[in-house]
Amino acid sequence: MTLTRPAAFTAVLCLCAFLARGAARAEDRPLLGIAVLRNNSPRTAALTVLLENNLLRIAESTALFRAVNPALLREQLGKFGCTDERCVLGFARDAGMSLVIRGDFDDASDFILLSLHAYGIDIPYQNRAVQSYTVRIPMKGKFGAAEYNAITEEHAARFISKLLAGYRSPVYAVTDADGTLSFGWNLNGTYDIYRPEPPREKNALRGFRKTGSALLASGAIIRSDPPLQAGDFVLAGFRDKADYLEKFFYERKRETVFRPPAWANTIYAVLLTGPASAFMPVIAPTLGYYRASDWQGLALWTFNFAPYFYLEINGMADYWANYYKKKKTVPRDVQAQYYFGLYMLCAGGASLFADSFAHDLLEKAANYQGVQPFMGSAVTAGYLALISGGGGHFYRGSRLWGYLYFHADNLLLFFTIREFCPEKKYLPLLRSFSTEKINRTRAYALLSATCAVKLAEVVHAVLIRDAIRNGEIIDEGYAVEPVLFGTEDAGVTLGMRCSYRW
Repeated sequence: MTLTRPAAFTAVLCLCAFLARGAARAEDRPLLGIAVLRNNSPRTAALTVLLENNLLRIAESTALFRAVNPALLREQLGKFGCTDERCVLGFARDAGMSLVIRGDFDDASDFILLSLHAYGIDIPYQNRAVQSYTVRIPMKGKFGAAEYNAITEEHAARFISKLLAGYRSPVYAVTDADGTLSFGWNLNGTYDIYRPEPPREKNALRGFRKTGSALLASGAIIRSDPPLQAGDFVLAGFRDKADYLEKFFYERKRETVFRPPAWANTIYAVLLTGPASAFMPVIAPTLGYYRASDWQGLALWTFNFAPYFYLEINGMADYWANYYKKKKTVPRDVQAQYYFGLYMLCAGGASLFADSFAHDLLEKAANYQGVQPFMGSAVTAGYLALISGGGGHFYRGSRLWGYLYFHADNLLLFFTIREFCPEKKYLPLLRSFSTEKINRTRAYALLSATCAVKLAEVVHAVLIRDAIRNGEIIDEGYAVEPVLFGTEDAGVTLGMRCSYRW
């Protein structure tokens, strides 16, 4: 007997599914298929095997899925030319898979584009996309087998984590040996109960409806309203496992690219604070941003530091003590600029000094380009946040938070100093200076706000994660872009369009 191409391929997939079932545990877990179907270079061909193996290993480590052999599945899909989405989903359905992950690599020399898509075959998705993930992986540096494996493992873990966070798997009520109904999984809590409707025709979408709710304890039915029937199901979520995976692999990467925190590194940071802050206007743009070709950082530094640099220079040049010699009234602004200039000279510039070097070091850590001994310390991050605006966040690699705290701290500090500096008015008739009163209510209110922001900043800097994620995600599920619309009178209307991927 000769099998047709679809029949032969379905038979192969059914064999894969049978082999997976044979190695599974007793409980009925969803069957998962993994296949990277496109690569366009020897480099991405090697990455294909590594990615499939890492996806398989991480998925099986969750104890939630039974997986088909990825290499065999990819070989058969390529052999029969089944690489488009419709064909893959059709064969996955015929093979009894509940979930299928498709991957594609695109090598562009300086970077690699990786796309991963997960499709749910069973209820409730029925061939719809569950999770999509597209990332631009830079290829800047030296890469070997260890680096390639680490990169694919990281993206496999992030994808599986995102998938589990949103995936819902049907768990059906089954009849036990004593005739009672229960759910095979260790489910606890209150769940909505759904009942599938019989299919109207073969391969048609299958409807289902909500019938009520049930209280479960370790899969046993404590209470249900209305009573359950065999075949009813609940939708189980895996948010806890998703969070665990995400945290586990982040901490694992930190151990790989950072050394254990040492007090010596924090002491070095304390000793270098003064010189680093004083020479920051020269060192940061040259040995920092320019050396690392960090043009975005250089542009941000220029526009954000300029006004405070002016206050620093003006305050140090227009020393308020000279007003006494000239027998002139000493304005509050002049005093505030001088003291603020001292702060920027001795400590305030340390934050941008940290940004100019930390960004490049964290980028190397993200791409697995060696161990970075001076990065990753929560104590150092807290110290830099304490003595400078945004220093801890720049050290962690978060420029958005860094510049937000940089401006908030500097503005609050300047106006707080100004409120505590009374105007010293010269009285020509008496030939003496008179110290005016300050508004203590306003001064202490600003001081309280400054301390509150600084406390929040230090805590945030200590708790925030380091920016060591490899690659740049370019598909977060939504996009906003400008569009041109043609009108009936042959005119053109400019508008905005927002699209959301679900």
